[in-house]
Amino acid sequence: MFEALGFATLFEVILVGLVFWAIFNEGKFIAFEKRIAAYIRRRRFRVIKSESVSAKGGYIYSADK
Repeated sequence: MFEALGFATLFEVILVGLVFWAIFNEGKFIAFEKRIAAYIRRRRFRVIKSESVSAKGGYIYSADK
């Protein structure tokens, strides 16, 4: 039980530290958020080349994995 309490307290201290860091380094934090969003968009929207469409030179965009 004490280990769980210590882990939760450690997590809260780290979280508060990150919040203060984000306040004082807002530009770096925004750039980090944009990198994460771009990574998620790249993984979500992949270009799939279909046989029927590729004869015409077209592409199908898919959000499926």
